[in-house]
Amino acid sequence: MIERHEMTEEQLREYYGWAEIDPAGPVVAGETGTWKITYHAGKYGVDDGGVIKVAWRDVSDWQYPQFEDPSGPAYATVSTTGPSSLRAAFEKQRYIRPWRLCVTIDVFDDSLSEGDTVALTLGDVSGGSPGSRAQTFCKEAFEFRVSVDWCGTWVYTEVPSPVFPIVSGNPHKLVVVGPSGVKPGEESWLGIKAEDLWGNPCSQYEGQVEMDAGGLKGLPEAYRFVPEDEGVQRFEGVVASEKGVYRVSARDEANGLEAESNPIRCASWGELRPFWGDWHGQSEETVGTNPVSSYFRFAREKALVDFAGHQGNDFQITKAVWDEIKYQANTQNDPGRFVAFVGYEWSGNTPVGGDHNVYYPGNDGPLHRSSHVLIEDKSDLDTDCQHVTDLYEALKGQDVMLVPHVGGRYANLTWHDGALEKLVEVYSEWGEFEWFLKEAVEKGYRVGFTCGSDDHKGRPGAAYPGSGSFGVYGGLTCVLATELTREGVWDALKHRRCYGTTGQRILLNVTANQRPMGADVHADGPPEIAVQVLGTAPIERVDIFRGLECVHSYPEPVERAADRVRVAWSGQRIRARNRLVRWDGGLTVEGGQILDAEGFAFDSASEGIQAADENQVSWTSVTTGDADGVILTLDAPPEAQLHFKTPVVERSLTLAEIAKGPVVVEAGGIEIKVVFEQMPLGVGREVDLTFQEETLPSGCHPYWVRVTQVDGAKAWASPIYVTV
Repeated sequence: MIERHEMTEEQLREYYGWAEIDPAGPVVAGETGTWKITYHAGKYGVDDGGVIKVAWRDVSDWQYPQFEDPSGPAYATVSTTGPSSLRAAFEKQRYIRPWRLCVTIDVFDDSLSEGDTVALTLGDVSGGSPGSRAQTFCKEAFEFRVSVDWCGTWVYTEVPSPVFPIVSGNPHKLVVVGPSGVKPGEESWLGIKAEDLWGNPCSQYEGQVEMDAGGLKGLPEAYRFVPEDEGVQRFEGVVASEKGVYRVSARDEANGLEAESNPIRCASWGELRPFWGDWHGQSEETVGTNPVSSYFRFAREKALVDFAGHQGNDFQITKAVWDEIKYQANTQNDPGRFVAFVGYEWSGNTPVGGDHNVYYPGNDGPLHRSSHVLIEDKSDLDTDCQHVTDLYEALKGQDVMLVPHVGGRYANLTWHDGALEKLVEVYSEWGEFEWFLKEAVEKGYRVGFTCGSDDHKGRPGAAYPGSGSFGVYGGLTCVLATELTREGVWDALKHRRCYGTTGQRILLNVTANQRPMGADVHADGPPEIAVQVLGTAPIERVDIFRGLECVHSYPEPVERAADRVRVAWSGQRIRARNRLVRWDGGLTVEGGQILDAEGFAFDSASEGIQAADENQVSWTSVTTGDADGVILTLDAPPEAQLHFKTPVVERSLTLAEIAKGPVVVEAGGIEIKVVFEQMPLGVGREVDLTFQEETLPSGCHPYWVRVTQVDGAKAWASPIYVTV
């Protein structure tokens, strides 16, 4: 018998078989349809007791197939031309990472001969099923990897398998992005892109966009997109003549789309100005999507961020992959235009330290893995750091940064090295983790705050969660840097001159006695805290914290709409991987009418309001620390009742109770709760305030700020460490 690794593709097909898919063309991201994957047995056939596996990468959110309900979504069936019987099941995480989503097809009661076929139909509609929803994000080469245990020995051989592209859909949304900080008269830029329902840039978009430049010069009044734009156009030579705040709007009248840019502030800026980045994610070389070359290009050309990093799981990074990561970061780094950092993720289990991103300021750096679990070459096993304290020791004295974060694994803050760990990550696609921030503050660690995406879908900087294990839109980090170079961004991060957001380019500046966020300040008494915010939506509140205590909130009292009620639910089950909370449910109004119902802070097309009428509203929703909800406009007297029902919380209350102030229902876990309140109106999109406490005891006091917008978006400013 010829060994599998010695075989050509033709020999594999001849002896072990091959697989094809129908239809074979490109698949539109998120479309619902029917696909038949057919395995053709080779010369060996498949023995009674053998198994055929159809696997796909575990980051994919292709709708999980089910074999029980013919009328339900994603119904799947199997059939064969041979004499054997088949038994099929969908199994999650029962194969080798990253191919851990698979359908196993047991062959029994007889065997298969050469030429016999086994067909797996995903989205079989014959029994009334609507079909199967495809993966919601684009991939250059999606593969259903077919393997066969032809001899019933639990030894699987991969056979030639169907590979096809997943492409973007029709335009659903416009996005306008510009730099947050420009100087009068200098040439800058502005970007416009079209996204489909699932957040993919529309590669074939050919719409015409009319623009209101809002006072900026250098923009055309209209622009017709061409296929070469791939849904994104960046205009250069854009100029603000005078100081002020600019917001550019764009409209595609034919498609009914319009959008407004983030605030663009024109000022003198001094030595520091804001730059945006997403320096946390990974590509298909480990567990993500599309190659690392595409990863950095997306960040620069599609997400239009200023800087990015790549953090693949160390236990999958071979020497060749590490060389490719460094090569792409170094060749795509373009000072003044786009900064790319070299790095990886030290991925130790939580009991030995948990996830820590490792970043280098230059072209190279050592790779100290947590293990070699998925790496065959063990020649550099002696460089492994099996505990985070081993990593501290290995990197001691080097110019390097470690950033603990909450991913699949969460970082264990029992251990901390202040020389290496200048920052902690507060938010990513995995969820909102203010508890992690507060734990670091409580332990007295002097760290700044960042946000990122931890994107696995090939979309760093513009990372939608899809419908899989991720819960929220990916975050961004803003740095106050001297220049857009590795050196400039690195210096800002190292000195904690940064803040993170839930993905919106909220412009935030916080000072204590005129010193910037992240600074160490010595004072004789309470400092003057100054906060300036330019929001992307009306600002609901600004909270100033000293340590874990909120010492000031603005505005107080909160102005609210008496005829509108917001019901928002939030929280996460646990700190670890399976933290997601499912809130699918509904709300009814008794004794009044719902005039309008709109969603609040839903992150994905897989979530949101499913049905609504004058008496009730229903939704699908998951939270991973963040908040989702509904906003109801009501025609109802004070005695009218709201009946809220989800698997997590059931509660009935009157509008009179809500009118007295927010009603909070705690439900365990990590801040799992529901808040019923009259809708906050916000204080406009610009806030400029100062605050000073009357007294302050001696010691070190970390002052930090959280900004919340009425649309649910948030920003967290790095602490200023004030020592009295």
